[in-house]
Amino acid sequence: MATTPTTPATSTRKYAYAGPPFNFLGHMSESQYNKFQPWVNARVSKFPSIQQFYQIRAAQLRKTSGALEQFYKTLNDEVLTPTFVKTPWQPGMAGWFSYSYRNDQLPMVAMSNIKTYMKEQLLRQDEAVFQMNHIRNVIEKTEDKAQYANEATAGIQTLFTQITSYFNKPEYQAVLVKDLSDQYPPGSGQARYRVNQLDAPTQWELEQNVRHNTVNQTNQTGI
Repeated sequence: MATTPTTPATSTRKYAYAGPPFNFLGHMSESQYNKFQPWVNARVSKFPSIQQFYQIRAAQLRKTSGALEQFYKTLNDEVLTPTFVKTPWQPGMAGWFSYSYRNDQLPMVAMSNIKTYMKEQLLRQDEAVFQMNHIRNVIEKTEDKAQYANEATAGIQTLFTQITSYFNKPEYQAVLVKDLSDQYPPGSGQARYRVNQLDAPTQWELEQNVRHNTVNQTNQTGI
């Protein structure tokens, strides 16, 4: 029988506080979820400004990247270009297998000695290409943040709908704890399950543990 939602007792919820901070993921209570939703909804309107900020930032970074690459392509003492590749690696049509290394110690030692002599000049090359690659990588991340901000308003509401539906499914009752509408004993203000492992076991959990131990003892003794 459904019970009237009441405020859960705080004496058994020392660690499962509602927040903020909202330091929970897939294991939460109704009261936590009910407090988290309005907090998020009050800030959804900020996403257009967040998107615009990252778009402006990405445009600024593209100008910086262009100037840097132009320098190493024209004014530098040798032509250097970025090696940044946006497309992720994939095996070829014929598949892929690991390369079998041969007896390469001697040429490796010889090349290592040459590079020891040329260390400073080679480092100059590496640092230049690294900086060009790095700024391209930062541009990609910045543009991704703008895209996430663009998708956030609709995406958040869809995700809230999913979580709400999970609360109504019995298979999630031990992790999505209905501390307001499913209390044990009914109307006691005590949740049926704990939300945080460090909190004291609930009355329901204690009773289930006793029953479980009794069944195990009976099975072991055969009585």
